[in-house]
Amino acid sequence: EFGWDFPGLSLDDGLFVDYAADAGADWLPIARKEGFVGQTQTCYADAQGVYVFNHPIDFHFIADSVANWPKLHLQILKLDACGRIETVAYGCVALPNVCGHSELTCRSWRPLARGVLEEARAVNGVLGTDPGALPAARADVLNATSTEVRSK
Repeated sequence: EFGWDFPGLSLDDGLFVDYAADAGADWLPIARKEGFVGQTQTCYADAQGVYVFNHPIDFHFIADSVANWPKLHLQILKLDACGRIETVAYGCVALPNVCGHSELTCRSWRPLARGVLEEARAVNGVLGTDPGALPAARADVLNATSTEVRSK
């Protein structure tokens, strides 16, 4: 519900989170036909530099097995004063194994790169992709199918 310590942000930058739950084949999501995907509102830092989202997320599954436990994949995005969107960080955390309300802590990371163009290539996963283009699919980055992605 809140985040802090994202490097390279100015006071005019807003953050929002793109999220999706992913589970194994034995897990049936009880949700809309598009599954458990969504996006929070854009929020701005308070005086202490904390971003408060206050965006509860509900997930409901039916399972035949506990194999491939569901995970929540996050992509933290920045909206700057000019309206540009950039990926700030990625995160992944296992969903709780108890019913009811839970608070999760998800440590985030970002791809390491030697320069701006190399970082854009790592995030986009395609050599020569325009750095202003939208980032690679969340699954490609988190599953490290993009060859230049390295966690910090």
